[in-house]
Amino acid sequence: MEEQELIKKVQAGSKNSFRKLIDRYGERLMCDAYKFMKNTQDAEDLYQDTFIKVYENIGSFKFKSQFYTWVYRIMANLAFNKFRKRKKMQFVDDQDDYLWDTIPADHNNEPENSLPKEKLKEKVDGALDNLSPRQKTVFIMKHYEGKKIKDIAAILGCHNGTVKKYLYRATRKLRASISTI
Repeated sequence: MEEQELIKKVQAGSKNSFRKLIDRYGERLMCDAYKFMKNTQDAEDLYQDTFIKVYENIGSFKFKSQFYTWVYRIMANLAFNKFRKRKKMQFVDDQDDYLWDTIPADHNNEPENSLPKEKLKEKVDGALDNLSPRQKTVFIMKHYEGKKIKDIAAILGCHNGTVKKYLYRATRKLRASISTI
């Protein structure tokens, strides 16, 4: 069954069609939820909260974007709200070394200032606590998940320039924090 047809049936009240949407996107959403949260329990809570919010608001889906982009945006906003309430964001130490492959271990090109990737990663993870929740959200989407600026902007419902501003400020704060550690 095509995605649009499934969504229209859910909008008309079909719980069976909603189950099919969960089956179609559930695993992918759980993986993305885990990237935001550091532990399985929090990821499962975010996953569940996301699908509840999707079910409650599916009537407002207008087919102007990809369905998963809309769902991911809901999840990202829920995660952001959880982070803001906690005042502390935790990041997943996963197998994706996207960020760490882009930062040379020798960030000053001087052997005595050279840091192994794991040590640098540890310092960055510790310094992330100094960022605002929005800066952290943008930073993790860009550097931990490898998302493009335009995709982050679409997910967060803001302009590319706003995402770039948050990313710039986050990077600047992280560099300052790491250099003092």
